[in-house]
Amino acid sequence: MYPSPPIAPEGPRHASPQVAPGSHPGQPPRMMMNLNQSGKASAIASFVTYVKALEALDPRHFPDEYAEHTDRIRELKPFLRAHGILDVMDIKNPDVAALIGV
Repeated sequence: MYPSPPIAPEGPRHASPQVAPGSHPGQPPRMMMNLNQSGKASAIASFVTYVKALEALDPRHFPDEYAEHTDRIRELKPFLRAHGILDVMDIKNPDVAALIGV
């Protein structure tokens, strides 16, 4: 009935990696950002990602990584406050609560 769709030539079937503005290929993202979502979902996803990673790190064995994650969590505080997340969410980890001052 309908004509068959054209067949794609064989080769890689994945898109080339997208680089966020201001970053370089191979460089880890500063914040976990999805440019297609709203800032609210992105801030929450980043916060949860960094908190989970922080909880898995031993600050005595990985002091640089621990410090980097704490800095990222502090950077997310204004976004979480602006979207009202800290008004409706309880932070269970006392170390993380102290980081963001709740």
